[in-house]
Amino acid sequence: MRQTTAAIRTLLFYAALLSHSPAAAFSFNSVRNQQRNSIHHASVESVETSSDLVESSSTPSSNSRWATNALLFSSWTDGIVTNHAAKSFLRYSIVNKLLQDHVVDKEDGLETSVKFSPCNGPDVEKLNNLEAADILSDRGKQFAFDAFDAAVRNEVDSWSKETLQYISTETGEVTVKLLYIPTAMYALNPQSSNTPGKQRQRARADGKKRRTQVLNLLETLLSVDTSENISLQTITLDLDDDSLKQPEGPDNSQFPKDGKEALSTWNPTVIYVEGGNTFWLQHCIDKGQYSQLIIDACTGESGAVYCGKSAGAIVAGDDVSTATWKGWDDPSVVPNRETYDDWIGTRGFQFSESLSFFPHMSDDWIELVNDKVKGKEANSTCCLREEEVCCITGERKQTFVVSGAAPEC
Repeated sequence: MRQTTAAIRTLLFYAALLSHSPAAAFSFNSVRNQQRNSIHHASVESVETSSDLVESSSTPSSNSRWATNALLFSSWTDGIVTNHAAKSFLRYSIVNKLLQDHVVDKEDGLETSVKFSPCNGPDVEKLNNLEAADILSDRGKQFAFDAFDAAVRNEVDSWSKETLQYISTETGEVTVKLLYIPTAMYALNPQSSNTPGKQRQRARADGKKRRTQVLNLLETLLSVDTSENISLQTITLDLDDDSLKQPEGPDNSQFPKDGKEALSTWNPTVIYVEGGNTFWLQHCIDKGQYSQLIIDACTGESGAVYCGKSAGAIVAGDDVSTATWKGWDDPSVVPNRETYDDWIGTRGFQFSESLSFFPHMSDDWIELVNDKVKGKEANSTCCLREEEVCCITGERKQTFVVSGAAPEC
């Protein structure tokens, strides 16, 4: 059984110092780090980096970064719904986000108690509860994602279940927030016989149906022995006009007032960026200055889980110009950037260093992709077929692809 007696005594010692020396206030974080390190060294050996992972072979740009956890895919149905490995990683990513948020909340409460009641010291029971969270967190870092077979998936699912039960017991309720961004599918089609108003109406209705599908899967993944304690909240953000629509959740839900708040203080658990016209999506990201907000929301120790479908996957990469390769998306919807040449070299979120993404891959595109890569139109490219999902785990700086069953022709 692991003991934290030394860490507690040290924390109490520094708490006493607080009443005499303000300079000792920094020590809380030092003690928590000591506690974490003692747990880490007592746990199983860490997983080595696998050479089989999809990694960039080029030198990352100076702005390279890693998403905390992300899933990038071509098709929701073929890539996620029927892909057991992808669902397992999605569940792990969400639960890990919830756990890290829980730890931050507990640490803030303990630090406040130490600062304002130095003579009484911290709540020892709460400190021990934090140790339980640290142990779960450390266990979550040991999974061998490079060999994501059924045995590993079972371990991940068992850990997720145990962690959800721990959080539910601690808080009484597990709150999961989905921020759904369908902007790419809202792009108008100049060739359509429908009026712009009719196109928008259809797109919004379709978007709501797709959001419901995502929400239903999240509920299925997380409702294991804690269904009565899961609170699901969701809202739709259109990056074109910063509008928030269709809030859904319990009566006591508190929803953000605008897009900036939705991506920051609302603290979404999952940010889902829908597919559609990549150029329109990137244009709206740039126009509304959303890039840094989304990057900040999806990076760091407790970043939101980023799910990017098709266009949402492309903008998560290093180079958005992979959207020009097939000629599927129409750039003329963006004023002053109506040609494919206008998009060469456009940078995305760079959630996996210099890796770019090419969704909807098939044998028909092999020659095209080889020509583009040889021409260095993208530093390094991950091609995703309909049944494939690129999973990103930022703490390990790794990407790996998991496949479901190939769709029937």
